[in-house]
Amino acid sequence: GGMLAGVALAAKVINPAIRILGAEPKGADDAAQSKAAGRIITLRETNTIADGLRAFLGNFTWPIVRDFVDDIIVVEDTEIIKAMKLCFHILKIVVEPSAAIGLAAVLSETFQKNPAWKDSKHIGIIVSGGNVDMTVLWDSLNKGMYEIRGFEERYLKHNSAVQW
Repeated sequence: GGMLAGVALAAKVINPAIRILGAEPKGADDAAQSKAAGRIITLRETNTIADGLRAFLGNFTWPIVRDFVDDIIVVEDTEIIKAMKLCFHILKIVVEPSAAIGLAAVLSETFQKNPAWKDSKHIGIIVSGGNVDMTVLWDSLNKGMYEIRGFEERYLKHNSAVQW
């Protein structure tokens, strides 16, 4: 929540009309649950490949997330892995699961089915973190190579909203 809170606060000070979306893995979605409940929700346990996102919202970050983040998209670990693969195969960068979550959110069905988000003229995604276990990365990359190539052809080449 610290990076999200800092980015949201800075962005809203510069442009109060900007829309800030956060992203969380389903197995560690305390911020999304907290936004929905209007109070901090602390999960008993977390379960996600995105180990950098297993930390809970704190007393300093919660008020900023509550007041400055417009919505939080929750994604599955499989969507995070797909985003990691895209980063590797298309952007030629290696990112940890936590760093790929923003891209996973933008590519998610939740985002794509919301015209207010999907049809935005400008979308910024923060990709920060390359602390990845190479064994996990290679295993993930080797699973579904054909799936990612098909996805690239179907989505990236035919969707003008995604420019690399």
